Amino acid sequence: MSKNDHISLPELADKQSADSIKKPVILQDDQLSENTSDDIDKPSSVILPHADLKISSDLAQATIDRLATLSELEYELERTETAKSLNNMSVRSLDKLVKKVRNKIESETSESLIIDTEPYSEPVLDITSVADQICQILDDHIACKDAVKFAATLWILMTWLIPASHILPIAWINAPEKRCGKSTLLTLMSRLSKRSLPTSNITGPALFRSIESYKPTLFIDEVDTFINESEGLQGILNAGHSRDNPYIIRCVGDDNEPVPFNVYGAKAISGIGKIPGTLIDRSISLTLERKMKYETKQRVRYLPKNITNTIQSKLARWSDDNLQTVKDAKPVLPVTINDRAQDNWEILLKIAMILGDDWLEKAYRACIEISGIENDELSMSEQLLADIQTIFRLKGTDRILTEDLINSLCRDSEMQWSTYHNGKKITSRQISNLLSGFKIKPKSLRTKPKCGRGYELNHFSDAFIRYLP
Repeated sequence: MSKNDHISLPELADKQSADSIKKPVILQDDQLSENTSDDIDKPSSVILPHADLKISSDLAQATIDRLATLSELEYELERTETAKSLNNMSVRSLDKLVKKVRNKIESETSESLIIDTEPYSEPVLDITSVADQICQILDDHIACKDAVKFAATLWILMTWLIPASHILPIAWINAPEKRCGKSTLLTLMSRLSKRSLPTSNITGPALFRSIESYKPTLFIDEVDTFINESEGLQGILNAGHSRDNPYIIRCVGDDNEPVPFNVYGAKAISGIGKIPGTLIDRSISLTLERKMKYETKQRVRYLPKNITNTIQSKLARWSDDNLQTVKDAKPVLPVTINDRAQDNWEILLKIAMILGDDWLEKAYRACIEISGIENDELSMSEQLLADIQTIFRLKGTDRILTEDLINSLCRDSEMQWSTYHNGKKITSRQISNLLSGFKIKPKSLRTKPKCGRGYELNHFSDAFIRYLP
């Protein structure tokens, strides 16, 4: 080609394309045999991917984790095909797994209802002075007997030593009337306890889910307004008393699968009047009094947070350093109280034993005083039994219709039966439920001048002897 023969780039490209067509690559026979094969006689499973190819659990979990981060629309667009790719998993199963991961992500990213305390920077060598400080704070704000202050102080320390306990007594803050400082004491205790979660009302499902999720020290105010009508709530509080039976089982999810929830934890409740006997039996009663007119008590809102925060920090450090010491303590339990009361007080006496002889003596005095009062009190069922005994004696009869029994029980408006049912008089069903534990049931009776369902005196004879003083 001469220098005058100029070929443009497009023409050069066309020429090269033409050359490649004119001069195809020709392979030698040996090359041809090496590079070609006839697959027509082989099964398609060799050529195509296996239909039953198994996805590893790690890859499946990574896929589910990714799906959990998608928007609702994005997930709907992918869920069916993705389920097929995961070894033909059902879409319903995939939905459940993705929902589980989403719930976990939400619980980790949402703001916690409780706050963990940073332990004190140095070892707490004088824990007795910390206990004394807590007791003094209670005395500055609450009108109550010394036994209540001592018990409340030890209970606060107990919340930092849950792993050392086998029984966790409920702190039952009560008073005969309003304006006795129940909410004040509840607030003070929550500001000094570990992982506090205060509430003025709570449902059963919220209760067991909160305990399972947060492992809090729970503070429930005004429990008297709803506890008697909520058997589920009573059952959860009862179950959380001992490590021997710490679980409740509830059906959850779309398939109502039974799931165990661990409800063992510290709980303080407050209210006016009585609570169910099963709760009283698992509680330490902190009964408050209305202050005298000449008494002056400080307001909780003026208590500096840096003081309570420092106490919490010291308790966090001391409990970390002395958990095993408290667990190994073997105090002598008072023989004058019943077995359940001994169980309730054991962890408090363990702590008092570590605090020193002075606090151990205070704890023993408080134990005997408070438990003695508790032992003298009748349960709700026993009180009804005693009142029915009185009614039979006053009427001089051996049988009574339920309608007449209710009228007699509610004749005195100051008695609890006239307001037992949400401010209304007790019902026949509630009387039957309270008496069922004594194996006493209503029956059809004929009395003059009317007939109906009621009770006979001879059915009460055994219960009167066994349960009434």
